[in-house]
Amino acid sequence: MSHREQLHDAFPGRAKQINQILGFMGKPWVSTPPSLLINGNASLGKTAVVKAVLSTVLAGKSPSRYAFLDCVECHTPRLIFEHAIYQFRNPPLSPPTTLPKPKIEISTEQDSLNQGTGEQEAEEGSISNKRKNTTRGDTRKKQKTGIAITNEHIWDKCENINEFVEWCRKICDQDDMDDSNNTSQDVGPAGKDTRYLVLDRAERLRDTAPTLIPVLMRLQELTGRNICVILITQIVWEKFRSKTGGYEPIVLNFPQYTKTETIAILERDMPSGEDPIMYMRFVDLVYDVFQRNCKDLNEIRHLVSLLFPLYVKPVKDGKMQSTEVLKLHRHIQAYFVEAMDKLYLREISSMEWSDRTLQIASKSEGHHDSGLTRISGAPGSERAMMTAVDVQNIFDLPYFTKFILIASFLASYNPPKLDMRYFAKVSNQGGKMTKRAKNAAAKKHGHEQLGSKFRQQLLGPKTFQIERMLAIFYSILDEEVEENVNVHTQIASLVSLRLLQRITPMDKLDSIKCKCNVSYETIKAIAKSTKFDIDKYLYDFS
Repeated sequence: MSHREQLHDAFPGRAKQINQILGFMGKPWVSTPPSLLINGNASLGKTAVVKAVLSTVLAGKSPSRYAFLDCVECHTPRLIFEHAIYQFRNPPLSPPTTLPKPKIEISTEQDSLNQGTGEQEAEEGSISNKRKNTTRGDTRKKQKTGIAITNEHIWDKCENINEFVEWCRKICDQDDMDDSNNTSQDVGPAGKDTRYLVLDRAERLRDTAPTLIPVLMRLQELTGRNICVILITQIVWEKFRSKTGGYEPIVLNFPQYTKTETIAILERDMPSGEDPIMYMRFVDLVYDVFQRNCKDLNEIRHLVSLLFPLYVKPVKDGKMQSTEVLKLHRHIQAYFVEAMDKLYLREISSMEWSDRTLQIASKSEGHHDSGLTRISGAPGSERAMMTAVDVQNIFDLPYFTKFILIASFLASYNPPKLDMRYFAKVSNQGGKMTKRAKNAAAKKHGHEQLGSKFRQQLLGPKTFQIERMLAIFYSILDEEVEENVNVHTQIASLVSLRLLQRITPMDKLDSIKCKCNVSYETIKAIAKSTKFDIDKYLYDFS
């Protein structure tokens, strides 16, 4: 099987892009265009395809004919230069013991190494001193001597683009000279073997080194050697352009996977020993449910790996047959809703969600843990819900911010006419209403009983003014607010976290109205963490 067929088989749906990259590379000694830009959305196989093509086509080349750099790790120009030189001068993914032997006379040095450990250390010390005093003109000889003596990779310093250009010239000339002396390799003329500098997540260069991009586009012209720069990014080339101008690269776009291609990739993740028909039916179901909200292939693969054990559990337990498609769909529907709410938003970890759902699914109906809340209407199973401890961990808000959120909840669900009864400091009841007082207030406001269909809990949150919420905040807070606490900044943070929803337009600065976006279970857990009894201050609520 040829390299092209191997790559086509390894990457479904990327045959066209692989052929374009191979056509772009051509023969090793043929001149290539100076730059190539590969763009596309996340999880489309850009990095994997480029790395596989280079490692397959250029396999057996020593030193390496390509350098693959991640711009997140190499976040400065100096790191880019030094990592590129290091990879160009060493075999790809090779241990130090497999380094090629240098073509210099080392018999005298080898004899001195065999005389004892003390002489070896003295020799290495003298060599290290020579390296420090060696000029740049003796760099090549110094590197060969270092490899012959210590048999270790050499890390060279390169601080600017001028030094990097000189390094590229020396590396290309030396390596191609060695290839021309080796008649067993099928190489072209000396100095013409193509080398590739690949920069993954290249959009980071716009912030860390914006002036480096135009220089890299001209690296082939500056060095006078056959060096091609490949940029892998998620943005278009127009966002890389600078005001000073520069060379335009060849653009290769990776399109979104189709449904057939996505299912073909997910088919390779099938666990061993599972029914292929049942697995493919489940994969098709997951794609139809999540593809509108989730285009990321890694997310879909993640969801399949987590939800498939729950899908096949009734079949393995003997409660359902694999042919009962409708029953299996109803069984997994509740977990789909839970996964959409929790996993995709990353509110809880995947392992925690998987452990909970498996634990609850293994228990019989009606026997569940007291720390979990059952949702009525879940067909055939119980949904794993967040406990109070989870809410406290997720909304790890500052102390005063929690009270602002509690005051916002009270302002959203309590009628304004009852603020004096609940929150006035001069009240003899201390802010607590008796059951008779609540019933009387309910009748006064048109409610016959607490269980009325017009109760506040069913009507949802109401809008409130910031001034009213702040009055409640200062009333329920037993201590003074510290001077360094900016209450309005905390309110803005809650709005940005979508725990509060601003109703008034942004251009209106006075009489701002908001609405609380937090559920009763969540606010109760937050109030419990602050040792505040919120039920004492809620009207017509349970």
